[in-house]
Amino acid sequence: MLPFEFIGHLLSLDLQWFVELAMNNLLWLFIFIAAAFVYNNMKWSAKHFFVGFFYLWLLIYFVPMLGWIYLVGGFLFLNYVSRIVVLTFFGNIPALKDSYPAIMVIQFFAVLVYYNLFLV
Repeated sequence: MLPFEFIGHLLSLDLQWFVELAMNNLLWLFIFIAAAFVYNNMKWSAKHFFVGFFYLWLLIYFVPMLGWIYLVGGFLFLNYVSRIVVLTFFGNIPALKDSYPAIMVIQFFAVLVYYNLFLV
């Protein structure tokens, strides 16, 4: 139950637990940092790091708790087609080009909710 532990330690400001969590998962920490670095045109961005972390955290822990599915052909097809449409639309708006990670996360979870509530 890592998400609830995480929230509990965050609210109690338990810094030792966060240091242990980071040290026990150094590989994943550096993979997320590298992905944020590469995605942001070789500049460090905490925003990209935390958006990616939040996205995977929700996907891994909360989606299975709801009993929803996300690794089936219909969902993946709908997700990729809608991602092309959304990113093509938002790619033409210069003010929103910095918000691609957040837009992709919102798009993914919108398709996830739509697929699991209306199509399954």
